[in-house]
Amino acid sequence: MPSNPMQKKARNSFLLGVIITLIICLIIGGLFYFFVIAKDKQSEKQRGAEVIAYALNADVRSGQEITSNLLTKITVYQNMVPSNYIDQAVLSEMQSQEEGQLIAKVNMYKNTILTKDLVSRSDQKITDDVRYTEYNMLSLPTSVKVGDYVDVRITFPNGLDLIVISKGQIKKLFGDTIGLELSEDEILMMESAIVEAYIMPASKLYVTQYVEPGNQSAALNTYTPTEEVQALIKSGDNNIQQEAKDALAAQFNDGIRTNINNDKSQYNAEELENIEKRLEEEIENAKAAREAYLSGLTSY
Repeated sequence: MPSNPMQKKARNSFLLGVIITLIICLIIGGLFYFFVIAKDKQSEKQRGAEVIAYALNADVRSGQEITSNLLTKITVYQNMVPSNYIDQAVLSEMQSQEEGQLIAKVNMYKNTILTKDLVSRSDQKITDDVRYTEYNMLSLPTSVKVGDYVDVRITFPNGLDLIVISKGQIKKLFGDTIGLELSEDEILMMESAIVEAYIMPASKLYVTQYVEPGNQSAALNTYTPTEEVQALIKSGDNNIQQEAKDALAAQFNDGIRTNINNDKSQYNAEELENIEKRLEEEIENAKAAREAYLSGLTSY
């Protein structure tokens, strides 16, 4: 049966419309792929895969121990973090080490992503002989604060200036009283230096601060204690670690000790009187600091 010309024309128009619509859809689809999907794939390739990193959730100072509670786990793209970033495996390895602490090499601010160049393992470790001790006879810098790393030094009347304690961290600070965690040999060294400072009133025990403790190594101890203390350190006292005995014994200098003894001999007559006077001052200072501390607790 012959087709109606009007129907044929309508059918052709419909087919043409379908074809045009398909062409437009293909063009739109192609443009969408080019501008959206392909661009996203290119960006994803540039960003790299997602990885786990760690960012600080608080500011830290150089030399400060970085504990787990200071870190926040974050998911980031690999190409958006430094290549030496610390991932889960690296952090677990660092934290599993028995000796030393994970410390900041430099001052860092909140949201800083942790990298291997920003932290190090300290050589400080808590041994069985470490005890918390307080001292109130040391001259302190005005800017010293809790967490600072310091050397304790002694200056003698002849100008000899020696390091007694090297790179100790201030754990507490109350007025002129500082709290340090010291090993048995360090406590003995301090007591020897304190007594000698008491014998010679012109001597001074004082504290110096490390500027960038995360990057600065501990200074070498140069103070040589009395012969009695040396003998005690070198003895079989199990409270002193063998490693510390050997290290200190190698540092003791007979020339320095002779120099100190010569200087101290000038105070033989008043030696006991000087010690008693300074010990009384130390006891009174400790009592005053304790009373002020307790008073501060009751005021809250």
